[in-house]
Amino acid sequence: MFRIIMTASKIAVLCNNRMAIPALQALASQGRLCALGVPEANTDVIDFCLMLSKQSGIPLLIIKKENLSAQLEELITKTNAQFIFTMTFPWKIPAEVLHKQQDKFYNFHYGLLPEMRGADPVFESIRSGSKETGITVHAIENKIDKGAIILKKILPLSINMTHGVLCTNLSWLGANLLSELLILLKNNSKGIKQDEGNAKYFTKPAAADVCISWQKHDAKTIEALSRACNPWNKGAYTQWNGWNIRVVEATVINETSHQSDIPGTILSLDEDNGLIVKCNNETQLRLDIIYTDEGFMSGHKLFAFGMKKGSRFVNL
Repeated sequence: MFRIIMTASKIAVLCNNRMAIPALQALASQGRLCALGVPEANTDVIDFCLMLSKQSGIPLLIIKKENLSAQLEELITKTNAQFIFTMTFPWKIPAEVLHKQQDKFYNFHYGLLPEMRGADPVFESIRSGSKETGITVHAIENKIDKGAIILKKILPLSINMTHGVLCTNLSWLGANLLSELLILLKNNSKGIKQDEGNAKYFTKPAAADVCISWQKHDAKTIEALSRACNPWNKGAYTQWNGWNIRVVEATVINETSHQSDIPGTILSLDEDNGLIVKCNNETQLRLDIIYTDEGFMSGHKLFAFGMKKGSRFVNL
């Protein structure tokens, strides 16, 4: 009688963000994780990876961009990794490595492809008011986020999710899809080619992307922007009297009074009603929590710094 022994696929993971941690834990507990790669000067996951490496004996590779090709070849040779997953890894896998190591590299994109290509689909999904997001695992090719889709998992996007909360939800989704993904890869799935007609690419958020324009944005848009910037940017930027203020948490107010006020005008500033601001399209927003160099505080507490009803935020 013959026994069929199923050997676990060896997986190496290149990561740069805490969203990879649940997947790393799952792969390590299954005995599949054979190596970790983290960019030098990383401050987000290096402590966790160091601890995991020491506890489990899994080798940890500190990667330098200028040595990326050589270090990846060394990792593959020494660990005999069957697949290499990238999770928020900041650098492109060199073309010569992809050509030599075909069907080995797969990226976990924390957004839906091809509609949300780019460096931070979490930010863009929240800012744009998308109803859903998810994780798309795709084959890595020389062009960013364009490889064939191996697996896609959808996650409903609630109106209360901040950038941080959504990252946590996606991180656990990434761990939960591993079993299905590994079966597909084991069966040599080539995936589905992306529809370029639906493709959109979003660059990494720049300063202009996280600034509030009271005259252009309505209350719903500004509230979504504040959640998209919480906590990584400590809120969305605005300015008053030369003072930088960030809106961390806000609530749309269904009022129709003060129709003549200019957007950006303070309509209310007291403990009972809070800090309410006129926005575009005759909408109003209560700034519940703000951040300044002096710390996090309730919006209405800005009265202590000289702000008053009728004051006006500057459009950035």
